Amino acid sequence: LFIVLGLIMVPLAADAGGPELRASHRTGANARVAANLPADMIATLTSTYTTKELEEDLVVVGDEYCIACHSWSAITHEVKHRKALRIPMGINTLIAGKGVVADYDQNGVDDFMQGLDFNTMDSVFDPYKPNAPILSYRASDDRYFMTIGSLTVRIEITQGGTGDWKQRYLTTIPVTGTPSGWATDQYVSPLQFNEKTYEWVAYHPEHWWNPDTLEPNFGPRPPVEEVAAIGRSYSKRCIGCHTTGFRESMSQDGNGEWIYRPFPASLVPPDYKEQYPDYDRDGIPDIVNIGCEACHGPGSAHILGGGDPDEILAPSTLDTYESNELCQQCHVRTASVPNGTYGYPYRDDVGENWIPGRTEMPVSDFYSEHAGWWPDGKTSKQHHQQYEDLYNSSKPTFAFHEIKCVECHSPHKGGKHMVVTRIQEGELTIPTSNDNNTLCLACHATHGAFEEITPEMVAEYEENEQEIGAIVSAHSYHPYGPERSMGLSRCSKCHMPKTAKSAINYDIHGHTYEPIAPEKTLMYQEQGGMPNACAVSCHAQKVNSFGLGYDPDIGVWDAQFDRDLAEDLMYWYGPGGMWWDTEHEESSAKRAIENSLAPGAYVPKSEDHAGSE
Repeated sequence: LFIVLGLIMVPLAADAGGPELRASHRTGANARVAANLPADMIATLTSTYTTKELEEDLVVVGDEYCIACHSWSAITHEVKHRKALRIPMGINTLIAGKGVVADYDQNGVDDFMQGLDFNTMDSVFDPYKPNAPILSYRASDDRYFMTIGSLTVRIEITQGGTGDWKQRYLTTIPVTGTPSGWATDQYVSPLQFNEKTYEWVAYHPEHWWNPDTLEPNFGPRPPVEEVAAIGRSYSKRCIGCHTTGFRESMSQDGNGEWIYRPFPASLVPPDYKEQYPDYDRDGIPDIVNIGCEACHGPGSAHILGGGDPDEILAPSTLDTYESNELCQQCHVRTASVPNGTYGYPYRDDVGENWIPGRTEMPVSDFYSEHAGWWPDGKTSKQHHQQYEDLYNSSKPTFAFHEIKCVECHSPHKGGKHMVVTRIQEGELTIPTSNDNNTLCLACHATHGAFEEITPEMVAEYEENEQEIGAIVSAHSYHPYGPERSMGLSRCSKCHMPKTAKSAINYDIHGHTYEPIAPEKTLMYQEQGGMPNACAVSCHAQKVNSFGLGYDPDIGVWDAQFDRDLAEDLMYWYGPGGMWWDTEHEESSAKRAIENSLAPGAYVPKSEDHAGSE
C-alpha cells in the first residue's frame, strides 16, 4: 500500500501492528487535510524511526510536522505547555518563558551570571554553610553550574520560569561508574526561585545534604550508584507530565538509575531551540514538554496516511468525560499503579502509559490518587489537582450542560492560565475575560441571578457594564469593580478562591466553584483550620473591614485572628447570615456547604467508561 505525499511515495504496512484509533473516536469524515509536506520533511521522519515503529502507528513526530499543515499551530511554541522544560542559554537570560529568570536582587543580571554564593549571604541555605550552593555561568561554552561542597554539577534544563510561579533546575552530575563519566538521569537541584517574591527557597534539600549532619551527600565525583540511591530523579517523579509520549517503557539500569527514552525531535526551529533539550544526552534534541500529540495522540499514521482524519484524535468529537481525560493525564496528583513507582499516571507492572485515542482503559486506571487537601477533603491545598477539583463539583455532570475544561481554557492559546478569549453562541461571538466576568457570564447569562443579562449584553460588555454591574452586585452584595486590584464582585474571587500553593501561599485557583464559607475555618480548627473564600480573596490581607487589622500569617488558619475574622464574616455569610444564610433550605449557600462536604468525588461510570471507580 502506497500513499502519495507531496512529491514522494511512502510505503505503509497493510496491517499495522499497533493499536488503532479507538472506533468511538473516528470522525467518519471524508475530507482530509492536504498533507503536502516537503519531501525532505517526510524523508527526515521515515529515516528517524524504524519501519516497525512507524507500522505500529505510535510515533510522536513533534509539533513542527503539525505546523506544516495546520495554520493555527503557528502559536504553538508560545503556549505555556511548550515552555516548561528548556535549555538554559545565555542569550535568553532573564526572559520569562525562555531563559534563567532568577535575579533575587533585581539588578538585571541573572544570579548564575552574577556568581551568587549563598555562603556569603543570609538565606534559607544558612544551615548548610560553608557548603551552601554557589551558582556560576561559563560564557565560553554557554553553561550554567551549581556547586555544593566539592561537587560541581551542570544545570542541564530549567523547569518553569514563565513569569507566574517558580523556576527549578535539573542537573547532570559527574560520576564514576558510567562510560561518559556523567549520570544518565536528570536530578532536581535543591534550588527553587519564586518569581513573584524574587526569593530563593530550598526544594527537598535532603537529596543534597545529610539531614542529620547537614554535610553534602556527594563528593566531587560520586559513584553513580550513590547518586541513583539518594538523588531526586526527575524521570521517576516528574517526566510523565512534562513530555509528550514514551518511546520505550520506563526502566531502571544496573546502576539503579531511572531511564526515560523520549522521542527524538527530527525538526527543531531555530527560534525555539531552547524548547528541545537533549534529555537523555544521546546527542539528539528530544520532544519534551506538552505538544500537540499529548492531546491528539501520535501523529505518524496521520501524516503518512496523507492527513487521514481517522488516524488522529479530534478532541472536539469527544464527550465531556473523554475530553476532560486529556487534561486528567497531568492535572492530578498521583502515583503509578499498582506499585506506586512513578509520580505520574503509568502502569508500572506492564510498562505502559496512557495514549490519547489509543488506550481503551480510562486514565484513572493508570494511577492512584495522592492529592493534598485542606481538612474538608474537598479543597485543594496542593497544585496540579484541577481535575480532582472539577469532579468534586457538579460542573462536569450538570444535568443541563456538562462542562469541559476546554470551554474555559484553550490549549492553543498563550497568556496566563490559557483562558479562552471568546465564546461562540450560535452566530454571536462573545469576547471573554476572567477579570471582567465575561468568561463566566457568557454561559451564566439568562440563568438564575443573572436571568436579566442577555448574551448580547455580555458580547457588548463595555456598553452594558453599568447594567451588568448592578445585577452582579445584587448577587454579590459588594460594589462592582472586577477589574480593579481587589477584584470587587469578580466571580472567580468567591467561586474560585486561591487556596493551593505552587510557589507561594496562595497562587493557584480552586476549581470546585463552591464559595468556601467562613464557618469551615472554624469547623476544622482541631485540624489546623482552612481558608475561606472571603478571607483568602480579600478580607484577611487586602482590606481591614472589621477593625481586626491584617492577617500576620496567611499560611496559618487556626490563630486568634483567623477565628475572629471567620466569626465576623459569618454574620454575613453563615448560619442565619444577613446576605447568605447557610441554613435556609432554599439557600444556594446551604447547597454549596452540602456539596463541599459531600463524601467523595463523583466520577460517572458507564459501559463506555468501565473501570473508572
